[in-house]
Amino acid sequence: MRFVILGAGTAIPATAHSPAGIYVHIGREHVLLDAGAGTLQRLQAAGLPWHQLDRVFLTHYHLDHCLDLASILFALRLPDVGRRKPLMVYGPPGLTRLYRQLNTAFHGWIAPRGFRLILKEVSQTTVRLPGYAVQTRRMRHDDTGAVGYRLTGQGRSLAYSGDTDVCEEVVELGRHADAFILECSVPDERKAAGHLTPSECGRLAAAARCRHLILTHFYPVFQGDDIRGRVRRAYQGRLTLARDFTRVIL
Repeated sequence: MRFVILGAGTAIPATAHSPAGIYVHIGREHVLLDAGAGTLQRLQAAGLPWHQLDRVFLTHYHLDHCLDLASILFALRLPDVGRRKPLMVYGPPGLTRLYRQLNTAFHGWIAPRGFRLILKEVSQTTVRLPGYAVQTRRMRHDDTGAVGYRLTGQGRSLAYSGDTDVCEEVVELGRHADAFILECSVPDERKAAGHLTPSECGRLAAAARCRHLILTHFYPVFQGDDIRGRVRRAYQGRLTLARDFTRVIL
C-alpha cells in the first residue's frame, strides 16, 4: 500500500497546503480519499493515473473535500480519455442528492459517458473489496453525517479521519493503524468545534496506539506554532506534518 497526500490544507489558499485529497494505491486498485478543489490537477502533477481511478471515498460534502468530484467526472467522460471501467463513489447519506444537484447545475456535463457511475451511501459499515476492506465510522464534525475511512489490505492499515472533533469513533478508526491521517486544523488556543488541535491529535493518536501519525488539514492560522511539541506531549510514535505531495509507503 502506498499513498500521496495531494492536499494538506483547507479552502483558504496557502503555499504547499491545498484542499483535501489523498491518492491510495492498494492491491490492484487506484483509490481517492476526498476530492477538494484542484485535486485532479495535483493527481496529474504527481504523475498519478487519475484516469484509472477505481473508487472515490468522500468524508463529507464541504467544498474543500468534495468540489473536484465534478471536475473528475467531467474529465472522465471526454472521448480522449476513453474511460470504460465503472467508477464507484462512496460517501455519507446525501451523496446521490449531491450528484444529481451538481449534474443539474452543470447541465448534464458530469453524467458518465462510456462508463458506469455507481454511488454508494455509507455510515457505519465494512465494505469488502478486491484484496482489501474499507471500514467506515461516523465522525463528529457537523450535521452532514461526516465519516472516516480505514483501508486494510496486505497486512497494512491506513485510517483517515476527514474532518472531526474528539470522539471515541476516531480512536476506534485509528486503533493500531500503520498510518493514521488526522486533521489538525487550528492551534490549541483557537479550538474550533468540529475540528482538532495539535494536543488533541497527540492524545487521540496515543489512545489509538497507531504506528505513524500524519497530520493534515492545516489552516493558515498556524504561524510559527510548535505543532510537533504539542503533539509530543502525548504521542511518541512516528510523526509527519504533511504538505502537498507527501508520499508514504506502508
